[in-house]
Amino acid sequence: MKKTYLIFFLTGLLGLSFCAPKEPTARFSFSPEKPSPGDQITVQYFPSGTNLEKAEEIYLVAYSYTHGTPEAKDYAMSQKGKIWTASFSADEKTWGIIIKFAHKEKVDNNEKNGYVIPLFDNEGHLIPGGLAGLAEAYASWGSYFVGLEGDQEMALAYFVEEFELHPELKREYIIPYLTVISAVRKAAGIEVILSELDDLAGKGDLSEEELAVMVGWYSRLNQAEKAQEYSALIREKFPQGRFVQEERFREFYEMTDVDQKIALMKKFRKDFPESDMISAMHIYVCLAYRDSGQYAKINEYLVKITEEVNWSLYNNIAWDMAEKGVALELAAELAAKGVELVRKQKEDPKGERPIYITEREWKEQMDTGLGMMLDTYGFILLKLDRAEEALSFLEEACLLSQGQNNEINEHYSEALVRSGSFEKAVSEIGKLIQEGHSTPKIKDLFRQAYLESTGNEKEASAQLLKLEQTARKKSAAELKETMVDSPAPDFTLEDLDGNPVSLADFRGKIVILDFWATWCDPCTDSFPGMKLAVEKYKDDESVRFLFINSWERVENWKKNASDFMSANNYPFHVLLDTQNKVITAFEVEGIPTKFIIGKKGKIRFKSVGFMGNTDNLVDELSLMIEMLR
Repeated sequence: MKKTYLIFFLTGLLGLSFCAPKEPTARFSFSPEKPSPGDQITVQYFPSGTNLEKAEEIYLVAYSYTHGTPEAKDYAMSQKGKIWTASFSADEKTWGIIIKFAHKEKVDNNEKNGYVIPLFDNEGHLIPGGLAGLAEAYASWGSYFVGLEGDQEMALAYFVEEFELHPELKREYIIPYLTVISAVRKAAGIEVILSELDDLAGKGDLSEEELAVMVGWYSRLNQAEKAQEYSALIREKFPQGRFVQEERFREFYEMTDVDQKIALMKKFRKDFPESDMISAMHIYVCLAYRDSGQYAKINEYLVKITEEVNWSLYNNIAWDMAEKGVALELAAELAAKGVELVRKQKEDPKGERPIYITEREWKEQMDTGLGMMLDTYGFILLKLDRAEEALSFLEEACLLSQGQNNEINEHYSEALVRSGSFEKAVSEIGKLIQEGHSTPKIKDLFRQAYLESTGNEKEASAQLLKLEQTARKKSAAELKETMVDSPAPDFTLEDLDGNPVSLADFRGKIVILDFWATWCDPCTDSFPGMKLAVEKYKDDESVRFLFINSWERVENWKKNASDFMSANNYPFHVLLDTQNKVITAFEVEGIPTKFIIGKKGKIRFKSVGFMGNTDNLVDELSLMIEMLR
């Protein structure tokens, strides 16, 4: 589907691709047919058949792009029948717009293609930069902000077409253009890149950014002499510039002695008083104090720079102290200051919101941040045996996280029980359990609170079972909505014993494929849970787990994976995807990614990432398996 975009741009099929229907016959349409910068644009969205079909509210999230980072804004849509509508004005300087539709955590991004609104001049011609801006979206930022599937080949095609129409724009887009050439043409692109660098050098009067491009690419292409030549030139022409600042920052970063680090930072601040790197230097000084256990020094340092650092630094330091159980009174002071800062920043952002985040998303992020900071403070107060004081902070944290964070839920549940609020604990913890937001510890706390309230152990067990059954039904209903039915690409790979293993060997069984790598922390963090799942089904001949080792960064894949399994005592059946062909065939974008394949060889579930809860991982996998019996 994505490939058709190039066709409609180059053959003028805009009217066919984006006509504005009066009836819900197309999922997405807009008017006017050829909008210009500054025009009011009305979008109609018909979500039937998408994951937003049953949404009670939908936001249109528009990413307006020129060159570089896009500006994001969202608009609440109104519903009439089955059609949702929103109107907004295109910015006067925008070259094009990419849209996604959102409801809470669910997003419709046109199957990772984005919904594109090109902009035109008064004569009906595509705005200069429109194709190049779209190329940059597909090559870089689109995957992060919109969830687009990166497509370097399509990006290159867009760049080539743009520069044929508007050659003057190549200089502005030289950085992403060269990156795309390298990604698509690989070794064959080196001559093209060198030619482009020569052409850029011939233009004269290069900016600092352009000189940095020369340094970066000549270094990458092992042309050290030219890289040094341009490095010297950039230092000479821009002694206060970004390039020199980054060199000095690297020197600071690599310094391990805290006092010397501070001395380098003071010199840096004197030389570059307006640099945005100063706040990062403050953070690294504090982290250096933390790593050396000099917590009192951190406090002394933070007092001097309170207005120059973010609340998250206070959270980082205070949480580290709490986990280690050191200087808890000081940790509480730091956490309280962090809460004060995040509340202040939430109420008065002072222009801190990045342009690529909408006002709604920014508010949600600040709510999440406040919840994290309150949880840290409450956790420390619990460690100080101040449960009653901790309760209000943890209750607010749980409310802000909407009960979605099990670590916060545990702390809140503990505060309820330890403060003696048993009746409230039964009610509040019970809600968490039946919503599926619990852990074994939370269930134990519920049982404890119930016993304190009623003294009836049998009734406590029965009530807990009832809540767990409700949670299981809810989870099953949610999982059912995520079920797919697509063919699983067949493959044959060698396992650690050198035996060939094919997916076809397991037809008639439920197969869990787990794509992973040893360098991937979320992958390895999930393995204790995966070990429990494997052991749970080890005697079940109808269920098989295959751990596909991909995207490794080592020469000897077999030894690397084998050593890792042995060191951690994991009983996993590991397959080696040494050429990354299988992970590519399954279109994996990030790891860990799990595919649960049914008995007929079809992909029925896909799970990306690891949320950090071992028990939830096992429960979810178990539920998926049982649903496919």
